[in-house]
Amino acid sequence: MSGPRYHRTREQDQRLLAFKCQSCGYVSFPDEKRTCKRCGDAPATFEEVQLAERGEIKTFVVQEYLPDDIEVPQPLAIVDLPQEDGSGESARVYGLLTETDLDELSVGTEVVARFCELFDDGERPINSFKFSVPREVKR
Repeated sequence: MSGPRYHRTREQDQRLLAFKCQSCGYVSFPDEKRTCKRCGDAPATFEEVQLAERGEIKTFVVQEYLPDDIEVPQPLAIVDLPQEDGSGESARVYGLLTETDLDELSVGTEVVARFCELFDDGERPINSFKFSVPREVKR
């Protein structure tokens, strides 16, 4: 029996942990890179920053034509998630939208990140973040 195909100990897999370039302030998620995408600093020095769970849709697409075993329509979005402490710039995060009606989607819509199962590879669940439009709490 082989080990897991997915490296599951990375903090980014269960938290919205991003990396801020110390040279220019660019925030990347989910990976810390050796070179900053914005300023080209190499090797770059990054600081860990926690992202907020709520952000704003910058752009989105609704996939209608996918293989038969994938549910459609499948909306995907690029979301700006601010740093949890409100400082610096936001990180751009790509993710699936779930529990959301297509007519609720537009650029600027507020969404919340939810940690959940993305899919099951047959042996173990693969978890990550999906986004959805926040719901009012019903009493």
